[in-house]
Amino acid sequence: MTQKPQFIQSFERPAGTEIKLINGHYYLYERKSVYDPQTKRKKKKSGALLGTITEDGFIPKKEKVAQQELREIQCVEYGACSYLYQANGAMTESLKRFFPDTWKTIFTLAALKCIGETSLKRVQACYETSYLSVLFPRLGLSAPSLTHVMRELGKNRDGICSYMRNGLSAYSGFILIDGHRIISESRNLPLAQLGYDSRMRYEPQVNLLYLFGRKDGMRLPLYYKQFAGSVPDCLALPDIGAEAGIRGSGITVIADKGFGSDDDFAAITGSGMHYIIPLKRNTAEAQIPANASLYANAFNFRQRSVFWTSSTKEGCKVVVYYDMLRAMYETSDLICRLEKKNNAAAAALEKEEARRRKGKSKLTDEQIAAMQSIDVTSNVQQRSEIGTLILKTDRLDLDESQLYALYKTRQEIEQNFKCYDDTLDLDASFMQDQDAFEGWLFVNHLALQMLYGILDYIAQANLTGRYSFKDVVRTLEGIRANKINGQWRLSQFTKNTRKLCTDLDIKIDSPLVS
Repeated sequence: MTQKPQFIQSFERPAGTEIKLINGHYYLYERKSVYDPQTKRKKKKSGALLGTITEDGFIPKKEKVAQQELREIQCVEYGACSYLYQANGAMTESLKRFFPDTWKTIFTLAALKCIGETSLKRVQACYETSYLSVLFPRLGLSAPSLTHVMRELGKNRDGICSYMRNGLSAYSGFILIDGHRIISESRNLPLAQLGYDSRMRYEPQVNLLYLFGRKDGMRLPLYYKQFAGSVPDCLALPDIGAEAGIRGSGITVIADKGFGSDDDFAAITGSGMHYIIPLKRNTAEAQIPANASLYANAFNFRQRSVFWTSSTKEGCKVVVYYDMLRAMYETSDLICRLEKKNNAAAAALEKEEARRRKGKSKLTDEQIAAMQSIDVTSNVQQRSEIGTLILKTDRLDLDESQLYALYKTRQEIEQNFKCYDDTLDLDASFMQDQDAFEGWLFVNHLALQMLYGILDYIAQANLTGRYSFKDVVRTLEGIRANKINGQWRLSQFTKNTRKLCTDLDIKIDSPLVS
């Protein structure tokens, strides 16, 4: 008989069990006695396998998962949805206040849109495979249901305005304003009309006017209102100012050249607001010095020299700035365009000379005379407006460097619309009625606020050069939660995911719902 190893001899076998040696391995089985009617005696009968006995100890057998439990196993996207829910606590509280019956649906739509699902017909599938379906179960997000949701949300413009005014109240001092054109694929929207579009898109469009704030390094889209596509931004300013409650508040509006007419200035001051607005370079309100040596003053802005001269008249200040770096880029661009024009003219003249040698002609003598080479050097020297910026303001308490720095923050609202079009893919709408379109705009507004929350978080960590908004969202989407035997557990995630969470101090803890 084979000698049993020491770890088997020292193993304390529980009562009702037996040890079996099978193919060189020791196993522990259940053992019980059963009555045999033939022999009329009890006999031993082996039961189920309990586990394996090794030198390291007893290893229990892995339990089989019942079929019912298999059907209850659930796997959902956790990282991005969980982060958006935890990072937007103030938003959820405001939505609870102004939309007590539908805030869960509104927040879910905005979060899914921020993550990247812009098509309403795919929202239901995206919701069912995300952790939002666990946080907010049994939401009706099918395509027919969403049509009703969007329409009812859009009808509640008072609630939408109350939500936005609540956020706007925290911002005082300076508000950036600009308009954005959204193409409409519907012919049923009364505000979808042909109008001016800087991108030269000659289609029915809605003019979306936006107020944008910046405070303590944080940026946020604050307020929007839609106008007919034929309405210029400048004419819509008093309307949105009155609805947003900023008329008479002393807020300073920072806008673009489209707001630079005398009527616009009068409308802004008549509404109790101040302004910082650029003028066209050919304006009669300012005289541009012929060269940089004629500017009386200078300051440094973002490690480059800016010269300036100013004048004050009738309670307003007009400042002419000369940015050397901007002048360098504009001069380079002008020279490239002039050289390209000269090269095209030379090629056309060469072809015409070849035709005339054959007794043929296509161009008249007057056309040939007009195609003579341009003197690039003298043309550049005559452009004294190159590199200049002219600002007009009624804020006489601000010095010239402060005015310049404040206007440069207007790049934030340009970034806002770039995110609206490119990152969130919201440059066109397929909503078929005005109320549904308004609801669609509000959900977009919330998604944009979520997006800027992530961008600000990246900026505060000084990691703008390393991570983008999409980097964060796509990486967090890789963190998934699994529900097994009624318990939620996080799946393992990659080293890169863990590094991003560490760099941005993102806490992905155990699932929020047990």
